[in-house]
Amino acid sequence: MGLMSEPPVSNAEPLLSKTTDAGLPAWMAYWPALVVGLAALALSSILLLARQAQDAAHAQNQLHQDLSAIRTRLEAVAQATFSPTLGLEAMIQLDGGISSARFEALAGRVVKLLPQVRSIVAAPDDIARYVYPLAGNQAVLNLDYRKIPVQYQQVQQAKRLGRPLLVGPVQLVQGGQGIIQRTPVFLPETQHLLAGANASPAPTLPANEAKPGYWGVISVVADLARFIETVGLAEHKGLRLALHQVQGEPQGRGELIWGDADLIQDAASVTQYVQMPGAVWALTAAPSLPTGPAASAHRYTAEIAASLLSSTALALLAALLVYRRRLLQAQNLALSKEVQQRAQSQNELQAAQTRFRSLAEISADWVWEQDEHLRFSFISRLADEHGEHDPQRLLGRYRWDSPNLSPDIDWDSHRALLARHEAFRDFEYSHLDDAGQFRFVSISGTPVFDAQGVFKGYRGTGRDISAARRAEAALRKSEQDLTLARDHLQAVLDAALEFSIIATDLQGRIGLFNRGAEQMLGYAEAEMLGHTPALIHLQSEVEARAAELSLSLGRTVEGFEAFVLQARECGIETRVWTYVRKDGSHLEVSLTVSCMQDSAGQAIGFLGIARDISAQRRAERDLVNLNASLETRVEQRTAELSRTLDTLKQAQMELLRAEKMAALGSLVAGIAHELNTPLGNCLTTASTLHDLTQQTRRNFEGGQMRRSVLDAYLNDADTACSILLRSMSTANELVSHFKQVSVDQTTAQRRLFSLVSVVDDVLSLLRPRLRKAGIALEVNAALSRELDSFPGPLGQVLTNLIMNAMLHAFDGESVEPLLTIRVEDLAGSPDGGESSEFLLIVEDNGAGMSSEVKRRAFDPFFTTKMGQGGTGLGLNIVYNIVTGILGGQIALNSEAQKGSRFTIRLPFVAPQLGGGADKLS
Repeated sequence: MGLMSEPPVSNAEPLLSKTTDAGLPAWMAYWPALVVGLAALALSSILLLARQAQDAAHAQNQLHQDLSAIRTRLEAVAQATFSPTLGLEAMIQLDGGISSARFEALAGRVVKLLPQVRSIVAAPDDIARYVYPLAGNQAVLNLDYRKIPVQYQQVQQAKRLGRPLLVGPVQLVQGGQGIIQRTPVFLPETQHLLAGANASPAPTLPANEAKPGYWGVISVVADLARFIETVGLAEHKGLRLALHQVQGEPQGRGELIWGDADLIQDAASVTQYVQMPGAVWALTAAPSLPTGPAASAHRYTAEIAASLLSSTALALLAALLVYRRRLLQAQNLALSKEVQQRAQSQNELQAAQTRFRSLAEISADWVWEQDEHLRFSFISRLADEHGEHDPQRLLGRYRWDSPNLSPDIDWDSHRALLARHEAFRDFEYSHLDDAGQFRFVSISGTPVFDAQGVFKGYRGTGRDISAARRAEAALRKSEQDLTLARDHLQAVLDAALEFSIIATDLQGRIGLFNRGAEQMLGYAEAEMLGHTPALIHLQSEVEARAAELSLSLGRTVEGFEAFVLQARECGIETRVWTYVRKDGSHLEVSLTVSCMQDSAGQAIGFLGIARDISAQRRAERDLVNLNASLETRVEQRTAELSRTLDTLKQAQMELLRAEKMAALGSLVAGIAHELNTPLGNCLTTASTLHDLTQQTRRNFEGGQMRRSVLDAYLNDADTACSILLRSMSTANELVSHFKQVSVDQTTAQRRLFSLVSVVDDVLSLLRPRLRKAGIALEVNAALSRELDSFPGPLGQVLTNLIMNAMLHAFDGESVEPLLTIRVEDLAGSPDGGESSEFLLIVEDNGAGMSSEVKRRAFDPFFTTKMGQGGTGLGLNIVYNIVTGILGGQIALNSEAQKGSRFTIRLPFVAPQLGGGADKLS
């Protein structure tokens, strides 16, 4: 601005002139000064208003920068404070649960590193089972959220959303105020364990429904005061701050969390939205100094006064202009510094972004961003996102546009979720990499809104979970292998019939009771599961052992500890105990107790393997007695044992012989019954013929014989002779069959014979009983050649099998009882030779056998008809004859209500009996 010169005076005029040459008042001659004054006043006003606007813009910009820094620190502290839920959630999803030790280890490290974290709570099924630290939080342990409406409403909301929910401020049960993040945990579904889960996150469910696989909720409780202190909100003395919850869409301010409640009414306040893990908060700030026209007028009083003085005093105009120039220079300097500061801030921001990008490059996860149209605008590691051969082609495209994606992904649901601007977590899909293999990717994202709540896109992270999916597949295979190994172990345990194997937990409850234990003790497995071994031990022995251990250890030992104390300390202990069987009898066993440990070396139970040493113990006691006696007593005792053994063997042979003779006696009874009919017919016919002969003789001697009488007598005699011949022939045939069977079964003589003849002999004796029992019979016993074997034992096998079917198979409920006997030739050798064996099959359509009866069918003295005609030796004799004398094999196939089939594999030439004698006494 230049200075204006006065117009030259051509002629001197009086200084005190009241008027000008034009006759105007004198003061009008000073219009240039007036113009200058008015111009100066106007210029001062304009500059004052510009300064006010500039200061206001600078203050507003500085406020935004300060608020952005506070928001960044708030998000970082919140992310660190509530990050433990990610580790706990992943651990629970991987293991299907969490132990108290692992929970305390992880929670302990978190609470130690983050002082603002007050407690961490894991609540499976919405009941607080795990709390850390427990001191001071006893009121939370075993707290049922369902009984606290406010907290359970929060849990239900987090469960419906399927993601973390952050609430605050909350009046804590432990006392004080805090903020709580509640994270629902869902176990992964089985069908998504292999080849990636392509379904989108579960949709929001109604309040009364739970998502499939819901495990429970993890709550991280942060102390509100310490959280605010860690963020450093109270350190900003030049700002007034407030935190509010955000509600609804568009985002509106809700309940005050912390700060100045009246700040929301301040027109100069600025609000930014903070993306918290589980919520969106509104961070509001305003300068602590007063603003407005009054404050501005007070701040610029000197400038206003200077403007007024410059307008009234032209002499001070130059000084005022110099002063304004200096003010402008100072302002320019301040603006220059501000520009430098902004440039420095921009450089720091670029450095932070560079650090962030470098960290993203070396981390296991990558970061991505999408614009408001859901197109990729940034990906920290492009190749990991889709496995593109040309990664740059992915920017500006949609995530679902890649041709390498797996086709079975539910992108429609995912796009619908994005259209609703909802956050999502762990959305999984797969794509082909350069090697042609599927890579599995899990992404999580959250919507981004500007300060006005306008949707700007999505920001999130991605993770390569291919290794986890392969690990899950390997885990499933290992579980299958473990199941096979367990089944194999169970088969081995069941096969160890000579040993009693019993396994218990640490409290002594029986969890394994093998078949050897069942046979040794007489208890079924179901009767012993859950009980303690004290049930099968002598109480006096247990008390004596407990007293012995108590005396040696100097403390009281009782109950189950008496069995396992030494095994727990030394790993294994072998000791002689007395078992008490179910029937009350006693037997001595050598019991080895060992301590079972898991892979970490922790005791998980005890295993007891017992061997019956009753005979051994008796022999040892006898040996001690014999050693204490004279040699004569030794010889006498040896002789007694030898005689006892002979007696036992003789008793066994007599018992088998008695069973055989009992079967033969049954045949005798049947033959006697069958002979009654033909012999009775013979007797009746003979007596009638005798009476007719006497009457004819009297007629002949009396001279009264007529031709018609003689003819009638001859006809009657002929009929009687026919009846006698038929009856005697039937009796003769029965006696012949019985004689052959009895000779064969009592002598067991080896000879050549036809199988059909042996079958006919046996059936001829048993057919009357079969007819009486209403049992139909089908026989096909034709063979291509004769047998060189023992017909007697073979007939006894058939007799016992038929009698067994008559006694056990048909209980009166069968519609049409049928017994089938058939023979099948086996194929010969590959070179065309004849087969050396054949199959003899005896089958019925009766009641069949249960699996337990089938398993013990050939055991001696086992019968289901004890006291009803069954001795339990019939099938045992059949088994011994087939596998011994006849040199064959026998197999039993039977199911309940589906009949039984005995398949006997016999050689055409029986083996030679021991000693070279083919005779069985």
